[in-house]
Amino acid sequence: MTATNADIPRVSTSDALDQLQRAAAPAIKEGKRQAGVLLDQSGELIHSVSSGASDIAAAVGKGLIAYTKRNPLTALILALGAGALLVGVTKSMQPRR
Repeated sequence: MTATNADIPRVSTSDALDQLQRAAAPAIKEGKRQAGVLLDQSGELIHSVSSGASDIAAAVGKGLIAYTKRNPLTALILALGAGALLVGVTKSMQPRR
């Protein structure tokens, strides 16, 4: 086998690879476009969810302040109970010596 005959399979393999890349190029381009669209949509969704969450947090905060103003003694007792519960949970999670 001569050097020229050995190069024939390489050339045909290279040609096949080039043809495959040209055939796949439109599908790759469309995939990139769709990925960009999905990325834009997910960014919009994240923005709307995060702004909605801050609206909810603000509403809960306002409600909590209003409740505390209407029922200061009950709010104080609830806060003390929640604090005692947190201290108890924290102590129970610490390793014993």
